[in-house]
Amino acid sequence: MSRRNFKPKPVRLIPTKPIIKKDYTIYWLIAGLLLTLIVYLPSLTNGITNWDDDKYLNNPYVINLSLAGILKIFSVFFLGNYHPLSLLSLGIDHLIGGNSPFIFHFTNLLLHLLNTFLVFLLVKRLTRNNLLAILTCMLFGVHTLHVESVAWVSERKDVLYSFFYLLTLIIYTTYASGRKGWYYGLSLLFFLLSLLAKGQAVVLVAILPLIDYAQDRKLFSRKVLSEKVPFLLLSLLFTWIAFRAQLSGNAIKFNTFSLPERFAFASFGFTQYLIKGILPISLSALYQYPLKPLNGGIPSFYWLYIISLPLFFTGSYFLFKRSKIYVFGLGLFFLNLLPLLQLIPVGEAIMADRYFYIPSVGLLLCFAAGLLELRNTKVRYTLSAFFILGLSILSFARCMVWKDSLTLWSDVISKNKDAQFGYTGRGDAYSDLGQYDKAILDYSSAIGIDPKYRDAFYDRGEAYGNLEQWVDAIADYTRAIEINPKSIDALYNRGIAYGKLGQWTTAIADFSRAIEIDPQNTHPYVNRGIAYGNLRQYDKAIADYSEAIEIDPEFEIAWYNRGIAYNNLGQLDQAIADYSRAIEIDPEYTNAYTSRGIEYLKLGQNDKAIADYSGAIRIDTNNTQAYINRGLAYFKLEQYEMAIADYSRAIEINPDNSNSYTNRGLAYFKLGQFDMAIADYSRAIEINPDNTHAYTNREIAYRKLNGNKKR
Repeated sequence: MSRRNFKPKPVRLIPTKPIIKKDYTIYWLIAGLLLTLIVYLPSLTNGITNWDDDKYLNNPYVINLSLAGILKIFSVFFLGNYHPLSLLSLGIDHLIGGNSPFIFHFTNLLLHLLNTFLVFLLVKRLTRNNLLAILTCMLFGVHTLHVESVAWVSERKDVLYSFFYLLTLIIYTTYASGRKGWYYGLSLLFFLLSLLAKGQAVVLVAILPLIDYAQDRKLFSRKVLSEKVPFLLLSLLFTWIAFRAQLSGNAIKFNTFSLPERFAFASFGFTQYLIKGILPISLSALYQYPLKPLNGGIPSFYWLYIISLPLFFTGSYFLFKRSKIYVFGLGLFFLNLLPLLQLIPVGEAIMADRYFYIPSVGLLLCFAAGLLELRNTKVRYTLSAFFILGLSILSFARCMVWKDSLTLWSDVISKNKDAQFGYTGRGDAYSDLGQYDKAILDYSSAIGIDPKYRDAFYDRGEAYGNLEQWVDAIADYTRAIEINPKSIDALYNRGIAYGKLGQWTTAIADFSRAIEIDPQNTHPYVNRGIAYGNLRQYDKAIADYSEAIEIDPEFEIAWYNRGIAYNNLGQLDQAIADYSRAIEIDPEYTNAYTSRGIEYLKLGQNDKAIADYSGAIRIDTNNTQAYINRGLAYFKLEQYEMAIADYSRAIEINPDNSNSYTNRGLAYFKLGQFDMAIADYSRAIEINPDNTHAYTNREIAYRKLNGNKKR
């Protein structure tokens, strides 16, 4: 044979005989799934992070899962996304396990294990090569870049959409191999479910021709092309929905970087996915864009990465000539990754580990195929074991990084000292723990990196407010407003800070500005009403509370505060009506019971007052004021023993309340127990030497006691 006529034999996509005997495949598969489970076990003891987890799990539709809530889930955007099926799954978890982090992490891990199994099925169905399927699914199961998708509760959408995505590919592959038509309908259904879990699934329509190619179908036949139309229509619809959702969350930012700069970032990200796909080290939960100086460009080294795409396509060309495996694998990798390369910039990250989840199936398939092409069996298995073991160790350790917010953001900062978002994230974690001094240091570090970082000023202002350092809080809120004049939250909180300093007129100006920006936001109305109330302008306060109620009739705080304003105007019936409405909305509203009880006391309706204070005590058994007031109602009804019991309970809760002793002394006096009354009045005077009532009543008790002794 002449060298000129020699052609290398390609690696077949569908070998005639499985490389692993069928009897042993199941054991290798079980071993791979068990290894994946062991690797991710640390995630089951992790908590909830402050990076979107709190927002997802405090979502009212997740907490209060109902038919109306489910309908709402399917009709709203959430955090700039449309993923109703993912929210529904979180709601089901909450229904099962409440707020326990375990149930959310368990479901994520279960879905990842199922996805690992589905990767095995997909590769086996496409190639009929058991060894290739086992190796690919093992690499997928333990890969370190997948930790983010599994250990981060908020990424439920990633593992859930991938589950339906992989099912779609498997069932479509079965259909394309010549099975009955109902497989096609089933694949279309699972595609819809994948889209409802996460919009990223829209890319699947571009993967179907790769399957057709692998199955030796005629790609441009009318039948094959027409099969793609329903998939394409669904893909276009959900692309439009996803774009609208991102716009609603202000996540798309075209103005920061030019198109050439975004292409450089895309090339950088693509290169990093290739590198970290094989060697996943120096991982971070956040890979930030570089700060761009005014009238300046991005760091020059990003431009060097533009060569990566031509190199990738050149290498792919030669691999395509070897086997359909590489056509399918590299196509799956590139096409799924393409929309995530930030050519259309979404969010604050230049890349993300979670974006690698589905694209990794293609890259790892090619990597596994490359390992199996090694002729030396010992080298082949040694390298495979080395990679799987190495990935397992790295992933096990990476799960612990997601333990809580402090470990997560500290890791981000350790990887990038200029990560201003890392400092604010850790600052928020310290704030949640009440460690405001540490939080302020982190927010200050973020401001030092980016002096125009509005959120850092706002967060530091909140920390100062929690320390009641109102002047410093106002300064930070003011800076946040200067950076973004439409910062409603900063205007709102600055108004509260001015109120704490008694500067009510200035506070009203801030609340009014917040209302101008967003007239449908109820909170500025309520706080402006409070400011008007402190200025004794009760009519204006009532008008603001009424406006808030009109916007949101279920806003119990507005009803309660309007009741207080009516009380200050002496309109007790109106006050009682508003307190009653607040209680209807929230039967656990302690302050509403207490305030309505006061109105009943004023009207002499002591039985109703006792019922309200009993309601407040039922909710809060340590409510000192409720015991004192109920004791007063019993006193007016001349049920002095009951009054003494309530005052005694109030004293148990707060032994330093002078009024509790004075009131109990009065009850003892009415029962003729003057020595007990004198002891209580004396204790009241010890606590508060300015308690004139205690002095007067003690003198009267002494006279009564001495008069009784003389007789």
